[in-house]
Formats: sequence, structure tokens, C-alpha cells
Amino acid sequence: MDLRRLEVFAKLMATRSFSKTADELGLTQPTVSGHIKTLEEEIGLRLFDRHRRQVLPTSAAFVLLDYAQKILELRTETLYALEQFQGRMTGRLRLGGSTIPGGYILPVLIGQFRRIYPGVSLKLLLGDTQVILYRIIEGDVEVGMVGAKMTLDDLEYEPLIEDEMVLAVPLDHPWAEPGVKVEAADLPTAPFIIREEGSGTRAAMLASLEKMGLGVGDLDVVAEMGSTEAVLQGIRTGLGVSILSRIALSPEIKCNQIKTVPVEGLNLRRPFYLVTHRKRSRSPLCTAFLEFLRQEGQKSAAMLTESI
Repeated sequence: MDLRRLEVFAKLMATRSFSKTADELGLTQPTVSGHIKTLEEEIGLRLFDRHRRQVLPTSAAFVLLDYAQKILELRTETLYALEQFQGRMTGRLRLGGSTIPGGYILPVLIGQFRRIYPGVSLKLLLGDTQVILYRIIEGDVEVGMVGAKMTLDDLEYEPLIEDEMVLAVPLDHPWAEPGVKVEAADLPTAPFIIREEGSGTRAAMLASLEKMGLGVGDLDVVAEMGSTEAVLQGIRTGLGVSILSRIALSPEIKCNQIKTVPVEGLNLRRPFYLVTHRKRSRSPLCTAFLEFLRQEGQKSAAMLTESI
């Protein structure tokens, strides 16, 4: 059974259109029709009925599809194993990263991964946690790294890196004075800048505050901003204080542009999660990248904060 014919068949099952199948595979419509006709003759069963420009799979087509997908996946795994054996790997992988992992961690890891496998191409899409999770569900992104879990079906979360969130204040803020102790009960007394709905940073901050009996309604929220950099700018200019990732704050801390203050009794540690779709098969390149992240992710995160 010819693998190319199975590939054309599987694509036609997905598109239900000879023209779309031809476009996506770079073939002509007669070539697609020829592959399907030959496959039908080979197995002795009709796979599709054409009715008023509709392509309707037969019962036999659904039986064949399950096995065709397994055969094509096995072919991909075989090629991947051979490429690994030869020390080569090629392909394109679409990643997603929420604000902190996407802006500070994944770019470092992507660079390290490409030094090992220079033939691969990785595209990093950025967004808040909610956006990245929906893109994984829709299939636009194969693997993502985010800062919070959300109750969405079919997503698999794996904790990878531990991050510490800290209270960040302007240099001239009273809490920035040496020896000052800040408690969770003090937070409602300061003007607060928070991230937007859907942000993992916001979700993690509120989860920590809720354990101390505080909610967003208890804070004096003066601004809600759509990026960590916007929040940082607000802190630098004296607009307010905020709770942010230490990894994101590391350049500001090193340059003495912002002061971080511990909050007594408040646990602000949180994990960053690797996220995949549990019902979709992973490409060999995705599998290799996940293995690499598990080995190197924690080391890279430590490097970003080791000098703080």
C-alpha cells in the first residue's frame, strides 16, 4: 500500500474537498483523484461518494482512516529515529509562550536547541496565558509554556520551572527603605498596578492573595495593563506598585531601577507549565524539544536570576 496514496487519502478525509487537498499537498486535482481511484481499486472498496459537489466518506473510509493515521505516524517516527541516529533533525515547530516564558525563557532555550539541531525552524508566538492555551486547543501551536493553569478540556500541564513573584515598588517608595517590613495586610494601602484578565501573572498573584483573605477588590487598583513591560514602566514612573516575576524584573533589579520587597507570610512561588494537547499526536520535533526543555529548562531559568 503506497504511503503517498494514504497521505492523500488522510488529507481528503480532513478537508472533504479535492481542490483543498490538492492545494495543501501541492498537487493537481486530477492527481488527487488518481491516487484515490488507485487506492480504491487496490483495496476493492469505494471510499468516497460524490454528491452535489460534496465529498462523502463511506464506512470503509472511516475504517481505513484509523490505520492510515497509525501508518503515517509510524513513518514519521521511523524517519525521526534515523535522523537522531545520524545526529540530524529537520522540520518546523510552532511554540507558544505567555508573557514571562515567551519573553525571557523560551528565546534562550530556542537558541540552545538550534545549536544542537541547526536544521530546525522554531516559530514562537506570544500572548497571555489564555490566548496561548486556546491556540494549543485550536492546533495553531503544538507546545506552549505558561504561568497558570486554566480549566480547559484536553490540555496536559507539566510543571517545568519554578518562578518567584515579588513585590516591586518605585525606588522612592516608603517600602523601599532599608529594614521596612511589609505584610499582606499592608498591600491594600498602596496604589496597585495589575495585569489584564487572562494573564498568568495576574492569576498567580490573586491565587496567592486569596490564601491571605485578600481579593482584587481589596486592592487600590489604579491601572490594569496588557504587558509586563507596561507595568514596569508604571512602577518606574511612580504610578504604583505591583507583584511581578523575578525573572522579568531581573534587568530592572540589576540596573537599580526598581526595588523588590519581601511580603511576610505571602508565598509567591509558582510554576511555569509545559502545555500540550493530550488528544493530538506530537511531531518528532516536538518530542525532541520537550525532552530538551525537561533537561535544560531549570538551568536556563536559574541563569537568568543567579546574579540578582
